[in-house]
Amino acid sequence: MLAVDRKRQSLEVGGKIGILGGGQLGRMLALAARQMGYRIFFLDPSPDAPCSSVADKKIVANYNDIPAVLKLGSKCDVVTYEFENIDVQAVIALEEAGYQVYPSSNVLKTTQHRILEKEFVCSIGIKTAPFYPIYTAIDLEKAAHQVGFPALLKTVYGGYDGKGQVKIINLEQAQQVFHSLNNRTLIWEKIINFTKELAIICVRDQLGQTVTYPVTENVHVDNILDTTIVPARISSKVASQATEIAKKIALHLNIVGVFCVEMFLLENDEILVNEIAPRPHNSGHYTIDACMSSQFEQQLRAICGLPLGSPKMLTNSAVMVNILGDHKGDRFFGTTEILANPNVCLHLYGKKKAKPKRKMGHFTVLSDDIKTALDIAEETRKKLSWLETKTKRSK
Repeated sequence: MLAVDRKRQSLEVGGKIGILGGGQLGRMLALAARQMGYRIFFLDPSPDAPCSSVADKKIVANYNDIPAVLKLGSKCDVVTYEFENIDVQAVIALEEAGYQVYPSSNVLKTTQHRILEKEFVCSIGIKTAPFYPIYTAIDLEKAAHQVGFPALLKTVYGGYDGKGQVKIINLEQAQQVFHSLNNRTLIWEKIINFTKELAIICVRDQLGQTVTYPVTENVHVDNILDTTIVPARISSKVASQATEIAKKIALHLNIVGVFCVEMFLLENDEILVNEIAPRPHNSGHYTIDACMSSQFEQQLRAICGLPLGSPKMLTNSAVMVNILGDHKGDRFFGTTEILANPNVCLHLYGKKKAKPKRKMGHFTVLSDDIKTALDIAEETRKKLSWLETKTKRSK
């Protein structure tokens, strides 16, 4: 039987929470923490990270700056991280110094490494797309024979939103990609013909109790999440299967905190696990407006030793749409028009530069039915834009 913490250690109101990372996820976690009476300290390489405007203290440093990370730990009662692309040695250093960190370094080590993640999922009897670890050039030929084409060659660390991966259709191309990446360790994954991309947000507390949210249906554009539809348009049998997969992962990963499982649904209703994200996830942003307890509140409840909240939806359906930057400017237009609809909730992340495909915010549509929500989402999308700020001429 897997070990869990023997007792819940609750963090009192006014306690200090540390976050490794100060992007939009850190910002939304900090806002939830403020509402619950906690203080927020964070570490991020960027001096103007989105979390800056809502945190009590910040440390500007790289994630592999162990002295700076330990300084963060010394100021806080508990530490978490907003995304998995941080140095696992930083989390290990915090743990060895006696600081509480959730999720643990073991969770991070597994989920931030694509090969270890896939091997873990398969080891507990859950299916993934066929894959093959690439350590040397010889492995490319083995992967081509055992997995085949078309496939994706992915870096094992650091990839997100389509970064760090290349589609390959023959062995020669695979060899070129491998050498262009300086013979780094890669993973060869078979490209799957799926009918839907699904995701589920799950949270597990220090006592091993688990709560799951409804299964979501995700639509990606250029490998970046565009739209999340809740609940997913799937059968109850598939929804139940996806939920059980998340609970099984929670148990065997021995995680404390919120995590997301991304999945592929095949034509025969079989589910393949794609990735595990050990933190609040983009596809769970709808929970801020559509659920009794948001994924960010749940993260705080879990890491602070509090009872988990209810994942119950307050509306029949919801659609979340990401707002991405483009090349047209850094000033957002459309706020008044968007908020004229009382069923639309707008969230902007406070980033100064609206770089192309950068996540600048999101909006969520609440409705009694999915079709209406999708229609409103498309109309809302047309009302937003990024433009250059016009400067006044000096007299």
